[in-house]
Amino acid sequence: LLFVVVQQPVFSQKINKYWVEFSDKNNSPYCSCRPAEFLSARALERRARASIEVEENDLPVNPGYLKQLKISGVQIHTTSRWLNAAAIMADSSAAVKIGKLPFVKSVSYLGPHLKYRNPPNRPVKKRAPLKSDPAIQGADIPIWGYATQQNQLLGIPVLHSAGHRGEGIWIAVMDGGFTNADTIPMFDSVALKGRLFPGWDFVERDAGIFEGAQHGTSVLSVMASNLPGYFVGTAPDASYFLLKTEDTGGEYPIEEANWVAGAEWADSIGVNIINASLGYTSFNDNTLSHQYSDLNGRTAIGSRGGAIAASKGMIVCNSAGNEGDGTWHYIGVPADAPGLIAVGAVDFEGQRAGFSSFGPTPDGRIKPDLMGPGDQVIVAGNVGIALG
Repeated sequence: LLFVVVQQPVFSQKINKYWVEFSDKNNSPYCSCRPAEFLSARALERRARASIEVEENDLPVNPGYLKQLKISGVQIHTTSRWLNAAAIMADSSAAVKIGKLPFVKSVSYLGPHLKYRNPPNRPVKKRAPLKSDPAIQGADIPIWGYATQQNQLLGIPVLHSAGHRGEGIWIAVMDGGFTNADTIPMFDSVALKGRLFPGWDFVERDAGIFEGAQHGTSVLSVMASNLPGYFVGTAPDASYFLLKTEDTGGEYPIEEANWVAGAEWADSIGVNIINASLGYTSFNDNTLSHQYSDLNGRTAIGSRGGAIAASKGMIVCNSAGNEGDGTWHYIGVPADAPGLIAVGAVDFEGQRAGFSSFGPTPDGRIKPDLMGPGDQVIVAGNVGIALG
């Protein structure tokens, strides 16, 4: 007998990301009376100092609900205890299916599931000893004049001379990656003293954070650099936790969910300050883009999460945005969140940098909240320092 096997074409639906909000936290195994199960001792101490109680929105998402989502054929990208939600990866039919579950409040589209950009992650490199001063990158400019003025505008020399260098302070830095921060000599001091921690990559869901983008490295350097007589940052004695929340492969609302997840992670370990040079207004899919009327601090995912982050006893600093000289000149998400410190940029004459976004919010609140040097700022380059 001759058996002929006919292969049927396999059809697979496109995988997207969706935001699933739950209706409640009923029957949760967690309780605000046992906060040590989901918040560190340091996080609880920080709240106690500010008389902030553990609330229902601190409880993790009900694991039973997440289990039901997985049974329905979806992958969990991340969760949000503050917003009682999960970002998932699923096809459209699965998204419709879970929208009918009794504990699901709503399901909304966040954009396509983008291919991960860094598989496999590059291994962490060994930090080589510094044999000479790193090279200065950029054109022939009075770079040291800029560096001195940069710190003077912020009053850093006075603070440092008084002993205020960030000792004992934990800072979470959220960005699109921290390329070569594990080798650049500006971070030797903070790293070798055990105060530079790779946190988590909330985009690709792994620990690969020393890749992806140079921007996070530059931002980190303004705070953490410590080469006396060469380049010293604003808080060289603080401890830093590096979180990757920005997907450099595209611009979609999932990045707001990543921002919230990063802020929740920072809160849970006891961070004092969150620094995020991120903002969201328009997306690759224009139908998902924000309108000015959305910037009321209670509409966008990132804004809602940002407002809660600021209520948990952390100082949350977020970029106002870089759209000041564009068609969209307003601040972005989550800079509109109440309680969050939206930071704009000034030049070295103290005037608003042309690119720096501004308010007010549609509900009349003044934004940004603070301004600081942001034009022609000295930062760490790939091997030395650069003017950015």
